[in-house]
Amino acid sequence: MSEGTPPPPPPYGGGQQGGQPYGQPYGSPPPQGQPYGSPPPSGDPYNQPPSYGAPSPEPYGQPPGYGAQPHYGAYGNAPAYGQQPYGAAPYGGAPGAAPGPGNYASMGKRFAAKLIDGLIGAVIIGGLGALLIGGAASSLQTDPVTGEVSGGGLFGAAFFGYLGLVFVYTIAYDVVLIAVKGATLGKMAMGIKVIREQDGAIPGWGPSALRWLIPTVGSMICGLITLLVYISPFFDNTGRFQGWHDKVAKTFVVNAK
Repeated sequence: MSEGTPPPPPPYGGGQQGGQPYGQPYGSPPPQGQPYGSPPPSGDPYNQPPSYGAPSPEPYGQPPGYGAQPHYGAYGNAPAYGQQPYGAAPYGGAPGAAPGPGNYASMGKRFAAKLIDGLIGAVIIGGLGALLIGGAASSLQTDPVTGEVSGGGLFGAAFFGYLGLVFVYTIAYDVVLIAVKGATLGKMAMGIKVIREQDGAIPGWGPSALRWLIPTVGSMICGLITLLVYISPFFDNTGRFQGWHDKVAKTFVVNAK
């Protein structure tokens, strides 16, 4: 090497800085004469400890530490414990799955609910009948000489008005309550409710109207048909107690508690 020519740079990691080699492996003993645990020389750029409060670099894709909550993005965080995600199927099943065997309402509960609903209807409908038809009947007058009855027009109006109120009451009780609450007062008392077959939600207006229409049309044809509709859940060999009106409306009657 000629005089005046600078020496070649040392290889990476092989230089010396104050007796401390660059890139000394972590955990190797300090150079001879340097106390154990003492900081490296201030000029060593490779062995300087990080400054206080500086964030430690985390490689991209490194899993979170033990107990840390995984991050799924602003709209993808995992639901809290016990919280059911929107759209999940009821009863812990897959979407569209039927309720479990123990969740179908028994025929005993359904019969008791129907009995309670019948008693409520008898009180309301009977009270309306006594008020309207009884009041109109008192207005009837019979001529003692000719035997001609007068006041029949008022009685006829009261009678047809009574039939209209009975129809409105039936719609409000059997359709509106099922559509909005999923249960009539009798079903609420027995702890059962009506749900949609597809997702377990409250039936809504369409299925509720179909459940009411099937036995109502049957009663217009023959009272025996209505009776068969209400006992048809006994004929369901799947164990789900799904009556003919439930099959048409695609609904189940299940335990609400």
